[in-house]
Amino acid sequence: MERNVKTMSKVSLAGVTAILAMCGVSAGQSPVARPFEGKWQLVTDAAAFSLRDTAEDFVLDGKLWLSNGYVTGGSLAPDLWNSTDGVTWTKVLDEVPYDGYAEIAVYEGKVWAVKQSVWNSSDGVHWTKILDATPFGARGYGELVVFRGRLWQLGSGTDVWWTTDGVTWTCALPGAPFGKRYGPAVAVYKDKLWLVGGCVVKASDPPEKHYEDFTTYNDVWCSEDGTNWTRELEHGPFEERMWYVAREYAGRLWTFGGFSNRKSINFAESWYTEDGVNWQKFAPEPHWSARHEPTIWVLDRTLWLAAGNSWPLKNDVWKIIPAAVDN
Repeated sequence: MERNVKTMSKVSLAGVTAILAMCGVSAGQSPVARPFEGKWQLVTDAAAFSLRDTAEDFVLDGKLWLSNGYVTGGSLAPDLWNSTDGVTWTKVLDEVPYDGYAEIAVYEGKVWAVKQSVWNSSDGVHWTKILDATPFGARGYGELVVFRGRLWQLGSGTDVWWTTDGVTWTCALPGAPFGKRYGPAVAVYKDKLWLVGGCVVKASDPPEKHYEDFTTYNDVWCSEDGTNWTRELEHGPFEERMWYVAREYAGRLWTFGGFSNRKSINFAESWYTEDGVNWQKFAPEPHWSARHEPTIWVLDRTLWLAAGNSWPLKNDVWKIIPAAVDN
């Protein structure tokens, strides 16, 4: 009986090896993400909105919306803009009523802006305050995402929160295993929450170059419920980074740009994965300049990238043209 088992194991191994070979993967080699074919296209090198980074995005009524942003001198651009094509931009509000740098998401037919307070709007123009003070207070460089019928706030501390009405917030997890993260890339993909990289306020040994009291990461975490988290990778193939963005696009999880605190440089990189473990770099030419905190939208199966900080700040707009629709 033992011999039969061993024989079957050898046959199974041989079969697996043959299958891997047909797929272009040798035994002992990790599979890679399914290649994405396409290119970046510059839509405009100078949009009507001012140079900025850390601008929030949302998609509503078939339009790209851009909210707020960090401008030269460290001040806030409190305005709100929209566009149907990425070229022509219309200023909707000179000054939004919600908190500056509020995290924004579209949920249950409304746009929600969350930071110290909570506001919502059905049209992006008229806003209503529904909560004066969130239980977690004003946070920076986190994300507001829609996951399993709830709004979730995470990526700006050790805690993870959710709500269904913007008024009552539940702490799903007070102490996440990834620690007190700041500036990670956060997204929803394949019915899971994902958190990639970011930093904590703790000095490395030796200290990183730019902010000596920060330590940056290139790990990958995911959760099916916001409470139980799994570290899929301790070290991704990309360098440690903070201040970047993640999105689901074309059946893959993507990250864009970022800042290396270790080297004091920005990244001109896009990475994608189908499983959180195997990643591929997407860097066709021409390509947008190295930058952190760009703004990303996905609308009508097109991914758009705008603004960010390349030292100097930018207000350009780019989009991905998949090879399947490349004329």
